[in-house]
Amino acid sequence: MNQGDDIAGTISKVGSAVLEFKPGDRVAAFHQMWAPNGSYAEYAIAPASTTFHIPENVSFEEASTLPLAGMTAGLALYQCLRLPTPWAPVPSEQTLPVLIYGGASAVGAFALQFAKLSRLNPIITVAGRGIDFVRSLKAADYIIDYRHEDVPARVKEILKGERLLYAFDAISSGDTWKIVTDAMGPNYAGAHLNMVDPPKPLPTWPDGLTFSRTFVASAHGQAHAHRNLEEAAQDQDFAYLFYRCEVQPDTEADLLTLCHRLWTVYLRDGRLKGHPYEVLPCGLQSVQEGLQALHDKQVSARKVVYRIADTPYLEQWAS
Repeated sequence: MNQGDDIAGTISKVGSAVLEFKPGDRVAAFHQMWAPNGSYAEYAIAPASTTFHIPENVSFEEASTLPLAGMTAGLALYQCLRLPTPWAPVPSEQTLPVLIYGGASAVGAFALQFAKLSRLNPIITVAGRGIDFVRSLKAADYIIDYRHEDVPARVKEILKGERLLYAFDAISSGDTWKIVTDAMGPNYAGAHLNMVDPPKPLPTWPDGLTFSRTFVASAHGQAHAHRNLEEAAQDQDFAYLFYRCEVQPDTEADLLTLCHRLWTVYLRDGRLKGHPYEVLPCGLQSVQEGLQALHDKQVSARKVVYRIADTPYLEQWAS
């Protein structure tokens, strides 16, 4: 089973119904989870709906850090929490606090960048070893170090009586959910907590608190325990739109020439940046090493990237 889902490279071939991509285009893409032809190979397949162009100022390595983690963050903030989008942000004279637990993680870091684009404020995040990286994003208004600070008490101090109604737990490990709900209480009316990996069994949530789970497979229309088929279909539409910057072309040729994705535009002008990454030296031969490092929690504030061309004896295997 090829589980690689983040892809960046050059298009070799497109399907007959694809209009906005052509062979030779530099792209990044989110491969459909559990489907054949994942990214741990010389050739991979991804739906056009979760593919976007890479501007010339962005490397394949940087682009490969974006698709899955960035889409997870987008689904959490905009589909589940229903927060204002970057193209319809919070009015400058208003406040809309949000708490993002795990700002140094890839998903958390993209959530911070999107929250800034949406003009959420204040943006509060929680981090540990990756605090220096979180500071470098210049997205969070407040960074709380969970190792040395009482997170709920610090959140309440920051908000000075204003309620925290929206929180995204991008870590979802141990009792992080308890820390977040304590920061949101004691009045939970209208409050909404979103998590990427909720505890099992689910706890009894406080009265008034709405809970939702983000699982990025719904970007391809796949339902799961916390997202029904109708909601997953909506997530699939959102994924297409979120990667896309809409234009109104007059002809098919205009479509091919002018149709860009939202992330392409944001990457080109610097409003969105990829996650820090480490390239392992032996291409596909290093995949197991990278996955083991992730499993052992040895990877912090960075993504592990593999260059297919670095795989030893690649030409010999291909023949």
